[in-house]
Amino acid sequence: MRNIKKYSLAIIAGVGIISTYGTTFVSAATAGQYDSKSSVEFKQGTTVTPPVDPEDPDTSIPVVPIDPTDPTNPPGPGTGGPLSIDFASSLAFGKQSISSKEETYYAHPQAFASGKTAENYVQVTDTRGNFAGWTLSVATDSQFHLDTVDPSVTDESSAEVGDYLTGAQLAFSGGHVNTEKGTDPSIYPEEVKTEMYTVSPAATVIVSADKNQGMGTWIYGLGKPTDYDSTATTGDAVATKSPITLCVPGATVKKAGIYTTNLNWTLSDIPAN
Repeated sequence: MRNIKKYSLAIIAGVGIISTYGTTFVSAATAGQYDSKSSVEFKQGTTVTPPVDPEDPDTSIPVVPIDPTDPTNPPGPGTGGPLSIDFASSLAFGKQSISSKEETYYAHPQAFASGKTAENYVQVTDTRGNFAGWTLSVATDSQFHLDTVDPSVTDESSAEVGDYLTGAQLAFSGGHVNTEKGTDPSIYPEEVKTEMYTVSPAATVIVSADKNQGMGTWIYGLGKPTDYDSTATTGDAVATKSPITLCVPGATVKKAGIYTTNLNWTLSDIPAN
């Protein structure tokens, strides 16, 4: 049995009076008491939160993501402010051969300057301090189109044959949220889009944080790193697996060239419900 010893030390405050009969102590009375205060005031966040590792989102350790559509330039800064989109991955599906069959193409993983790869993700930070909740949604601005075509000028219905990937479907799956270790589980966003869904010009709500939820920095990731082909990191690489797919019908006429679309991530300051 382990022995535990306890020691106590009594401290007596008093006035010692020396006499021929020895030392006696007279208790000191409290002369008075005064209270002072301590305080700290918080205000809404004003700084831009940099991208963090989606697998270990410690906000004190930023990372440098590589944009696969423009690998020589770093991604632009986040939206800033107390409720912000800090970062969102761009997607690359490699250099594919024209085919007359229906084909499914797989997105590359998110690569970092350190050489690491991870799932593609979007990062949101809420430092408003009012616990009001928020909603994150995603949409495309148009169907995939040749990068020489401006969809705001020439839409799909009036474009030349082959200018758009008619009937192509962009799909996401494996959605999940992540945040810093030690975060109170009760503030995790209530609604998270986890099943497979198609991303189109119609906005899809993917995360909804109700009141008293979603404070701090949050990652909405698509799949896990092992769900991606980690060897597909160069622009021309053809990936063999991914939770993000682009399915193109065989009947769709394709031109030799680069097709692109923009992903519009929208953060609203009220919950969807």
